[in-house]
Amino acid sequence: MSPVPVTAVPPPGLPRLSWRIFAVLWLLGLPGVAAVAWLVLPGWMQELGLPVGLMSTPLTGIAVMSLLLTLPVALGVRLGPSVGLSAPLLTTWIAGRSPQRAVRYLLLPGVAGGVVGAAWLVTLALVWPDNLAQIDPVYVMPLGAKLLYAGITAELVMRLGGMTLVMWLLWRWSGRTDRRPGWLLGWWSVMLSSLLWAGLQLVLAWHMWGGLSDALLVQLLLFEVVHGAVAGFLFWRYGLEAAMLAHAITYLLSHGLV
Repeated sequence: MSPVPVTAVPPPGLPRLSWRIFAVLWLLGLPGVAAVAWLVLPGWMQELGLPVGLMSTPLTGIAVMSLLLTLPVALGVRLGPSVGLSAPLLTTWIAGRSPQRAVRYLLLPGVAGGVVGAAWLVTLALVWPDNLAQIDPVYVMPLGAKLLYAGITAELVMRLGGMTLVMWLLWRWSGRTDRRPGWLLGWWSVMLSSLLWAGLQLVLAWHMWGGLSDALLVQLLLFEVVHGAVAGFLFWRYGLEAAMLAHAITYLLSHGLV
């Protein structure tokens, strides 16, 4: 019988720790926010036809994006415990307990997920001649900035905020709130959140660049759905840190190859 995942039983006293967990996660996401605001945001605004003057300085962009980051982090911290989604390593550390059990569960799955993600991304890059960097400048960011954004900030938005909200809504609509979500609802949440995020990426890419080849759109869709499913599964069964580790390793191993 496989061991019970760390996220199956949240640490006691979580409500009392929520504000500290929120503060630490939000602060961890700020370096990635700064990297995107400094290196990517002005180009995105120009492509979307928005006045760059709205973000006249990188500091303005950082301030605005930091405020926006508050919502997904708050949603994840507030709703996550109800459906068994959490950041177990961070929670046990803040609670003053030994994080060894959390590390033991999340380390190997996180590394394995990152290797799978990198292999999938590089394979897509070899099969299709189109370069994903044409539609997503994150791929050409410096390695350090890319890891900060992908490994932490993006996971706070996509998994902690987005997937937690999807699972919580499905759980509420199921009418079985007397128990934690089972495997069926869990998988629905993983796949639906990955599809929603991939769709958002496609819409954003189309509005920014337009006239994209079908091959490039399919390449982006395949990567986002598969990677989202892997990271979502890790978040669900092993905790947020496992998804963060997998996302960071994916970009670390694929850097310069995509």
